Amino acid sequence: MISHLFFTDDSLLFTKADDTNYMAVRQVLDNYAMASGHVVNLDKLALCFSPSLSDTESVRLAAIVGVKLVDWHENYLGLLCFTCRSKRKIFSEIIDRVWARIKGRGDNLLLVGEKEVLIKAMIQVIPAYAMSLFRLPKRLIFKNQRLCTRFWLGGNMENKKIHWCTWNWLCKPKMEGGLGFRDLETNMAFLAKQCWRIFKNPRSLAARVLEVLWMRQKGFCLVCLE
Repeated sequence: MISHLFFTDDSLLFTKADDTNYMAVRQVLDNYAMASGHVVNLDKLALCFSPSLSDTESVRLAAIVGVKLVDWHENYLGLLCFTCRSKRKIFSEIIDRVWARIKGRGDNLLLVGEKEVLIKAMIQVIPAYAMSLFRLPKRLIFKNQRLCTRFWLGGNMENKKIHWCTWNWLCKPKMEGGLGFRDLETNMAFLAKQCWRIFKNPRSLAARVLEVLWMRQKGFCLVCLE
């Protein structure tokens, strides 16, 4: 059972939704303030309950701890703390961030070399963190590639221009006549790195959680191949 998770600058505490546990959490916060001399900023704390708990009970328990009540926690490092079955909904923010970077930039604003640097160093880097944890849907990758292609050719979301070269050709190295753009659909290095870490450290927290969820009947290698 996981009771807490510590991140770089955030912490998550897990407990049952009853008076005893929430009084204990409040007592821990008070003891920490007395022992360290730091004042706990309750305005930065948030409480999230399971959907099975009634709204009335949620409000009552939040009042015991003295923190605000939220439907779900905010994003952490660009990803949702709580995910759902729809990957399109989870990663839709990536397309929004890509579009925000290239919105309003047209042919008359950037040179060809500047566009190339912007695509390689900024636009194609935005999905990097999500790709290190998840396999992005092909439809989302296609939308990202389409935005990059239209931006490279001087178009936008509304106006399209003639595509003189395919995206696969643009992803080829410059020595072969391409531009060296990244093909996100074939880039599995991030996920392979995570698999290698789990394979080399099977007793880590991530490995044990995945073992309970997915690897009860099959080994780790078979699950990765699927």
